[in-house]
Amino acid sequence: MSTPVQLLKQYYDDLSRTNKKIAKYVIANPQQASEANIEELAEETETSTASVSRLVKTLGYANYREFTLALAYTQLRPQNLPIFKDIDANDTLSTIADKTFNSSQRALQDTRAGIDESEFARSVLRIINCNRLGFFGLGGSSVAALDGYHKFLRTSIDTFYYPDFDVQLMEAVKLDSDDCAIVISHSGKNRQTLKIIETLKKNGVTVIGITSYRDSPLATHSDVTFISSSDEANYRSEGMYSLIAQMTIIDTLFMMATVRMGPSTEKAIQSVQDIIQSTRN
Repeated sequence: MSTPVQLLKQYYDDLSRTNKKIAKYVIANPQQASEANIEELAEETETSTASVSRLVKTLGYANYREFTLALAYTQLRPQNLPIFKDIDANDTLSTIADKTFNSSQRALQDTRAGIDESEFARSVLRIINCNRLGFFGLGGSSVAALDGYHKFLRTSIDTFYYPDFDVQLMEAVKLDSDDCAIVISHSGKNRQTLKIIETLKKNGVTVIGITSYRDSPLATHSDVTFISSSDEANYRSEGMYSLIAQMTIIDTLFMMATVRMGPSTEKAIQSVQDIIQSTRN
């Protein structure tokens, strides 16, 4: 099966002038293109999201996400293995599995070692006393945000999450000093995420930031910051290990909050479990 870059080269002469601009950028910068969201790629190529969407469908992909996943996969083939410094092309499957599991464990251990109990205490206190709890995360971080939303949705806390940036921004505008926001970003410097942060801070919202970089804008502007350590120095896997650490931080906050809230939350969780169970009988 042809890779996205190969398809772009095959179709290049038949593409419109606009689509050629997109194709030329992706062919020259496959790694950067695979990590960009559709808005960022459109901006980088001075085109529009509609043009990008039409191009990927012309290539046979159902949507932009499917295209970027295929593009990212091609960057992980054996000839590119030097970026995975601890993994050798001749490693057995068992060895690769051991190295991957060990890296996940190190990411969790390093993350926990870097978090002081007072940071958990401040976060949990704000979470259980807020009027509304919002989760904000884009791109790969949307996975952690959605997971956190699903967890806290089972409690008595008024919780929300929306995957779309524009909706997240509108929700951020509606929050105030009585509310709390958990904002997740691996890099901590995504432009759209920073716009959300700016809006939240302007409204006096308590921001709990989760990022992998202590000197990032997200870390700097958060009221409480959790650093999700990852083994990217060895693996250059921007999402995998930090995502595991991010989700574990959120899971820890969830467990702490439910314990501190006591009977009211226990009743809410039981009610949710009962209604879900009723659909499986």
